Amino acid sequence: MTEGSEDKRLVAEFEKNSAETIRIYLQKWGRGVYCDIRVWTAFRPGDEAGEQPTKKGITLAVELLPELRKAIDKVLAEVEFGGEQPSADDAEEKG
Repeated sequence: MTEGSEDKRLVAEFEKNSAETIRIYLQKWGRGVYCDIRVWTAFRPGDEAGEQPTKKGITLAVELLPELRKAIDKVLAEVEFGGEQPSADDAEEKG
């Protein structure tokens, strides 16, 4: 990323399912640097435009990435070490 421009650099990409891809970008915008984690999809099979970003995702200032990492580490610990799997009722209570 260069100083004073609105650069966007793809850092990582992986398949979510057969129709969607997760892409992670670093982007300089204004005076800040942001991490954009977004679902991309081909809206129409065979679309010449290729994949397009969806509204599904999150953009965070890079200063918040350590907090995101802590949260993901907690989720991984729950999943990897036999923590209780959430039920639909749990999601409704928190939402």
